[in-house]
Amino acid sequence: MSDLMTTGKFSARSNLTVKALRLYDAKGLLPPAEVDARTGVRRYSRSQLVLARRITLLRAIGMPLDERVE
Repeated sequence: MSDLMTTGKFSARSNLTVKALRLYDAKGLLPPAEVDARTGVRRYSRSQLVLARRITLLRAIGMPLDERVE
């Protein structure tokens, strides 16, 4: 069983909007684990939820996210 999930499912589990996920991907903060070369469908892994939740927390306290968070 794959631990990859669609952008919509990852969005719901991480409390980040699909728009935010696209922005964080573009900034290099939270790129998808896999992008289908033919369809462009992006998938995220369960392990990326930790980083997504960290980003959510940092945004909630007003931290600008201009650089990659490790």
